[in-house]
Amino acid sequence: MRRHHVIGPLLAVLVGCSGEAPAGPSPGPPPPASAQPRTYAMGWGLTPPKPTEESIIATAMAMSEVAEFGIIQQPVPWARLFAGATIEEMVAETKGLADFLRALGLQIVLLVDPLDGLNRTLEPPELVEAGRSILEPEIRALHEAYVLEAAREIRPAYYGLASEINTLAAHGDPVLYAELVDLNNTLAPQIRAIAPGAQVFVSFQVDDAWNLFPLPPPQIDHFALIDDFDIDALGLSSYPVFVWETPDQIPATYFSRFRDATDLPLILVEGGWSSEDVGGVQGTLEEQAAFFRRFEELLDGVEAPLWVMLIFADFDVASFGLPPDREASLSNFAFMGIVDSELQLKPSFSVWEEILSRPLEAAP
Repeated sequence: MRRHHVIGPLLAVLVGCSGEAPAGPSPGPPPPASAQPRTYAMGWGLTPPKPTEESIIATAMAMSEVAEFGIIQQPVPWARLFAGATIEEMVAETKGLADFLRALGLQIVLLVDPLDGLNRTLEPPELVEAGRSILEPEIRALHEAYVLEAAREIRPAYYGLASEINTLAAHGDPVLYAELVDLNNTLAPQIRAIAPGAQVFVSFQVDDAWNLFPLPPPQIDHFALIDDFDIDALGLSSYPVFVWETPDQIPATYFSRFRDATDLPLILVEGGWSSEDVGGVQGTLEEQAAFFRRFEELLDGVEAPLWVMLIFADFDVASFGLPPDREASLSNFAFMGIVDSELQLKPSFSVWEEILSRPLEAAP
């Protein structure tokens, strides 16, 4: 997803909440006897509509009712690190969020992103603004230390080391891409040793891999890039609303093309379809509901073990106080939640709930 990471600044608020954690998710209605099993556990990111404690808690409660996993996706907090905060202090805040989600009954997906969430050909804005780069040995060492400390303290079920990395390979600096490949392949065995059972992954941007964006044709084979990485699963990221007019246009081979390229399990780690027209995106409530049905079919077809999405609730974008360019970019994703900014249910919520009610069986 090409977007500004908005949850990081909220971690301190969440960790500072007093009192006992809320009860875990209710079991929900039993699945109908005829329901076909699903291979994928399902979950969401904690994306509150507003950057307030009340919004965070209310969103967490609502999200946990229809999730088995929670995903935390963030860059290293570079500005705070440069200002004197320690890696241990910053990881402790993220662990606080992970513990909070676990208290709600959720397993954890953690992704520490070395790239800009709005432009996968660039490094995170806080790093760029400081005039630094992960190409510097000192910065890379700090990134590695943060990732490994998080592995020790959080021990997620899935651990992501880069998002939409194929976009960088196709449209960005080949030197930076090579550095991040080496970074991943250096960290992966260390993470497995520190947090046994954690499944290491990177994500690929599906729509870009299909060459559907209006960009110069890449000189690479996106699918061949998979073999560059020492990973246990391949993450997929797809926002087909940017490239298809309706969900039924999404090809039946949209995900299976990756399965043909690798024996790795395929996991969906982000995606979405807008329920309203906004910016350069057009969508409706009905199309959004149909999108979830289409992705259900596609993920069933590849026997995916995991389906998590980042945007549970619509954003009140103005409330985050972002710079105008970042606000404009994030607005494209403002209506991709299955609840609105007041946590009122959309039609897509019922579709998601129905899919979740299918009995879960392990992928073969």
